[in-house]
Amino acid sequence: MMSSSLTVQGICLTVLALLFIYTLWLMRSGRLNAHVTVRWILAEGAAFLAVLLWQWLPLFGITSTMGDRELLMVLAVVFFALVAFLMLDSLARISTHTHQIKLLTQEVALLREHVESGSQNRREGA
Repeated sequence: MMSSSLTVQGICLTVLALLFIYTLWLMRSGRLNAHVTVRWILAEGAAFLAVLLWQWLPLFGITSTMGDRELLMVLAVVFFALVAFLMLDSLARISTHTHQIKLLTQEVALLREHVESGSQNRREGA
């Protein structure tokens, strides 16, 4: 029983380590924003610690008395909440950037119009 638990723990730690390396690679290649990278690394670090210390976490003491279905439901809800938080945070940043891009586009259009009307006035005056 104990060896299968260590095997599962080893597999989980390996998957988390690969995810951590992939996250860092995405940031270094410029495909992932530093703000988002920090959040993902914190979440991955928390998951890594949870897997390492799973025997001593109070959540697992409570869930050991649950049946398999209830435990899977708890884990699914926790996982969904984490992913939803990270996605909503990213979407909020994207929305902010979209609004800023819209304002900048309007400013560029106004500046272009101002420059064109200034050059038009110079031609007419000459």
